[in-house]
Amino acid sequence: MRKSSRILSVIVGCIIAMGAQAQTPADSDTIRVQQIDEVVVTHQRQLVKNEIDKLTYDVQHDESAKSKTILEILKKVPLVTVDGQDNIKVQGSSSFKIYRNGHPDPSLAGSNAKDILKSIPASSIKKIEVITDPGAKYDAEGTTSILNIVTLSDSRLQGVAGSLQANANSRGSVGTGGFITTQVGKLILTANYNYRYQAAKEVDAETEVYKKYLQSGEYSYSRGKNKQPANIHYGNIDGSYDIDSLNLLSFSFGGMYYTVNLNGISSEERYDAHDNLLYKYKELFTMPGYSFYNLNGRADYQHKTKREGEVFTLSYMLATTRRHDTTRSDFAETQNFPIDYKGYEKQNRERFVEHTLQLDYVRPLAKLHTMEMGLKYINRSNKSDSRMDYFGKEQNMISLFNHDTQVAATYLSYLFHSERWSARAGLRYEYSYLKASYPNGSAEGFHRNLNDWVPSASVQYKITDSQSLKLSYGMQIRRPGITYLNPAVFKTPTSISYGNVHLNSSKSHSISLTYSFMSPKVTFSFYPSYTFANNWITTSRFVNDGIVTYTYANDMKYRAFKISGYVQWQPFAGTNVNLNGNITSEKKSIPAPNLSLSGWGGQAFLSLQQQLPWKLTMDVDGGGEFGRNIDNVYGYGGRWYYYSFSLTRSFLKDKLNVSVFTSMPFTNHDHMKSSIVQGDYIGYDNWEQKSRNFGIRLSWRFGKLKASVKKADKTIQNNDVVGGIGK
Repeated sequence: MRKSSRILSVIVGCIIAMGAQAQTPADSDTIRVQQIDEVVVTHQRQLVKNEIDKLTYDVQHDESAKSKTILEILKKVPLVTVDGQDNIKVQGSSSFKIYRNGHPDPSLAGSNAKDILKSIPASSIKKIEVITDPGAKYDAEGTTSILNIVTLSDSRLQGVAGSLQANANSRGSVGTGGFITTQVGKLILTANYNYRYQAAKEVDAETEVYKKYLQSGEYSYSRGKNKQPANIHYGNIDGSYDIDSLNLLSFSFGGMYYTVNLNGISSEERYDAHDNLLYKYKELFTMPGYSFYNLNGRADYQHKTKREGEVFTLSYMLATTRRHDTTRSDFAETQNFPIDYKGYEKQNRERFVEHTLQLDYVRPLAKLHTMEMGLKYINRSNKSDSRMDYFGKEQNMISLFNHDTQVAATYLSYLFHSERWSARAGLRYEYSYLKASYPNGSAEGFHRNLNDWVPSASVQYKITDSQSLKLSYGMQIRRPGITYLNPAVFKTPTSISYGNVHLNSSKSHSISLTYSFMSPKVTFSFYPSYTFANNWITTSRFVNDGIVTYTYANDMKYRAFKISGYVQWQPFAGTNVNLNGNITSEKKSIPAPNLSLSGWGGQAFLSLQQQLPWKLTMDVDGGGEFGRNIDNVYGYGGRWYYYSFSLTRSFLKDKLNVSVFTSMPFTNHDHMKSSIVQGDYIGYDNWEQKSRNFGIRLSWRFGKLKASVKKADKTIQNNDVVGGIGK
């Protein structure tokens, strides 16, 4: 480890030292003024922009975007972090939604998002918006932040343009994709498709879990190994039709398809308080039938009046998701086996359909004042079919569960903007009707009515042309999805799990202060914030007769004080340094069994880009976690780190980009250890995976990328449910 750190330090030092001798950056990154005496003055383009409700990162003018994927470029976006397992967080939280071009993309929801973002080239992205303070126009349920990936500009198209890309790595994973845009009269069309094959070696992990049961003194060891080869398809078609100068029709259709063939082996040993073996067994498990797909379509009609800035927008969106999985487990080499079956087959079928209708109206009241208002209706339908077939005497389980939600909402928002001051205040009201039923009559159905008022406010002061200060307040609501509500009981030799039909929506409040400084060479942002909640949905677990039971509850209190920061620095021409990080002090507690846990920790990330001779660009990225970050009320999460290098060169008048890259070349295995420190049992969870990786990435542009699909100024935005498929 020390040797690796010394090597990394030497490489970084050499790269910075070469900066003064490097060639000047590409034209897309700089503005040059040529004087008669041949003195060249360069000015670095600002890649970060702060607004009253969001922060924007200019991907289009980041040179490294030519050779990176969206997931890789996210590591440079302020307030966004990507850990060593490619898990994404915004402002240090996993409670966020990913949008595409201003509206929710169901394909980018849930745990599949990171796999899809690995397959999409960043060169197809114009900018990434981090909406830190979702106002009244956004759904009350959902998130503290929104990550909006904007793929296209609003300029007019001339001809046909597009790009093709391909990549491969030493683990056997490959990817390919393409993008094309064209105009036929008043109709503009854009299409993109990306495919990624995730080789088995990509997720080749080993785990070790130790648990000590406090009441009985018994303890157990579990060791496992699994591989997850997968296929990911993702595509979209966007279009717009300019009816006339005041009317615009835009539409989008897309989706994703994801399949996994999981297989692995694990062993379990359990001992009593005197170290006597109670039982042991091996488990062979496969998941040959996992498939997940969603299709979504959207249409927007926008009408502008002759009054400057007055806009009506009518939108409709359809989203549908299907998830099918079949898991088979067989037990072998058993000794004193505690159950009456030799294996089981678990089948899950979940279906989700959502219809959304929305009307938005924007009306300038005067030069500095604007009102926004709107209406929204959502109809969601979730259906679940869960089955457990045991190979033995255990009774089989069948659970049919339907969960429907209807939401009617209205909002009013006021915006003020002057030379020095900006402000926004809004209020949203939501009425929700929730209904659950059991088609096979296994339980009595129920329904619930909810009424929520959600305020929000922000005020920003421009101290100087380069400095600003912003104060914000927001409130979020999270409603449980079908996975959290489903009462189906799943049993294994060591655990029982089921949902909780009595879950209610939970609310959280956040207050933040933002200071920003921007100059030609340095961009700096500082974000202290405080978040609290009293009825947050959390996983509840307890031990009964030596079996761990998992379910969900509305009983967690949460308090967190967080400081986030971002620095972009150009020490000299051709060198860019990005620093991104956060530190958090938090406390989580539940009333039963009266548990409370406090801790602090953070994340830090460095990205260095250096222009080299011979038109080469080198990128160095690294980061990790420090302190004791709370995983849940029962214990702490594991610490991790990563580092990577890439070298890129452009050919054929910058139309062909070739990049070679490596991640963690001096480290063979990545380790992470989380600890359980309280509850009915304590212990630890060790995770290990091969980390060294090498690869190559190619991208080729053709035509002129001078324009693409026009978008309505407003569109549907669903900040959705926690614990549901596609959400």
